[in-house]
Amino acid sequence: MSWLGYPQVLLAWWCPLVAVGLWHALRRLSVRLPARERFVLAVGLAVTPLLATAVPYMPHSPLRDALPWRAPMAWGISNGVTDIDGQHVLQALGAQLMLAASVVPLASIAVSFVAGAIQVARTGRTVALLAPRQCGDVWIVEGEGQAEQSLASTVGLVRPRIILGSAVAESSDASAIIEHERAHARAHHPLWIFLATCALRSWWWIPGRKAVLAEVRLTAELWADQNAREADGAAAVAKALCAQIDAKAQSARSGLSAAGAAGGVGTVSAGFLDPGIELAHRARALAAPPRVMPSWQAWTVRIATGALVSAVSILL
Repeated sequence: MSWLGYPQVLLAWWCPLVAVGLWHALRRLSVRLPARERFVLAVGLAVTPLLATAVPYMPHSPLRDALPWRAPMAWGISNGVTDIDGQHVLQALGAQLMLAASVVPLASIAVSFVAGAIQVARTGRTVALLAPRQCGDVWIVEGEGQAEQSLASTVGLVRPRIILGSAVAESSDASAIIEHERAHARAHHPLWIFLATCALRSWWWIPGRKAVLAEVRLTAELWADQNAREADGAAAVAKALCAQIDAKAQSARSGLSAAGAAGGVGTVSAGFLDPGIELAHRARALAAPPRVMPSWQAWTVRIATGALVSAVSILL
């Protein structure tokens, strides 16, 4: 069973399994936190296995003796596979499995990020075809279709832009919707969701990863709802939310689509990932008193999250 300690096995199985398992173990505690801290925790653990693969291999570092198992996949490829005697069938099969454990994770990471980049590029191209006009920090889409008129999204990874349909921009709910989208843009939610999505998709063989991604997306929406609530009140946010749900339901029935209408990678929209579940969470959050904590407590949670992510990334 010595193969369980090979670097590629640690990085391909144990590290992502531990990261996802930690999020599930902390779930009961994290749901009591404000949306921002929940988001930080979920994103941090989502990208932990990716960070672990990037930890440099320094043979002469004092940590090398303290962590003799910590080596990159390249070390496992060059040592773990060639050290196995290929004359026996079982050992040869084991060598092939170890090689797969080395190559598959690296290939999965590359494929996942390429797929994410393609999706972001397609979203950007679709938005460009809509020819939005700038109005302050908001871009307005003039279109006759239901999807274009009901569009409300934040698009872009490095420099996010708020895209609104003309009907949304002229509605009585515009203020709450814009504040919601501004919160997404200020916090760079599209970028963090993109990284979490690509990272978790890379470890497709790990159970429970989809729940972490759902938490990332949900808490981004709760965070933006809270900012809009502080600016316009819970009733205004709830009213805007209901209007957007109705508009998107009509768009879905008519078969129309627009960039961001479904909240894809690189886009954060006012729509729901799962109307039956996410709506319940967001409505419950708006109906309850806002969850807040003193600044020092919030920073304590964030620092603890950073320490946890760093520890798992380095140790595994």
